[in-house]
Amino acid sequence: MGLFDIFSRGLSGKTLSGKEPRCDHYSFAHVVLRKAVFENPAHCVTSLASPDGRHYQSELWDNVVAACHEHHQPVELTLDDILIHKLRVGSFPCIIVEMPAPHFATEAFFVAIILKVDVTARSQNLSKEAVRYLTLENGEPHEEKVHTILGEWSADGRHNNLGPGTYPELGEFVACITDLVSQQSLPDESRS
Repeated sequence: MGLFDIFSRGLSGKTLSGKEPRCDHYSFAHVVLRKAVFENPAHCVTSLASPDGRHYQSELWDNVVAACHEHHQPVELTLDDILIHKLRVGSFPCIIVEMPAPHFATEAFFVAIILKVDVTARSQNLSKEAVRYLTLENGEPHEEKVHTILGEWSADGRHNNLGPGTYPELGEFVACITDLVSQQSLPDESRS
């Protein structure tokens, strides 16, 4: 399956409500950023956290724009619509990407990139297992209530549904992922 197959598949890319996620929103949170993280976790996190990180973010965004144009999808967002938060989750460095408010299912409220490493160690070779890529996604609408799903992407491109998510507020999401990083591995794949 190609990077942007969700937009090439037609009806199979639609949610239960019959609406496709927006190309730019979905592509940044679920495809382009994820790919960059798993290709070089330390570089991605340090670049996003850097005061000069705007150039790196622009490179990522250019990939989103090119992919959406290639699939004849509109680009409604700009890089200015995306916020980057630098923090620690427990003792681990973390970047939280705050996306603009989702309109459709599968669009993300937040993406958390957590490096499960001791930042005081002098030399580290980061494996793909040392990274957790968590998403708080918009679920299918349920009346007037916000419905979120907690998800996790693996290095091999699998998306695991971790169940109902928190209310889409930064503090609640941070508390949730703090609990998750204490777990040893991904949950049972049967929940995917």
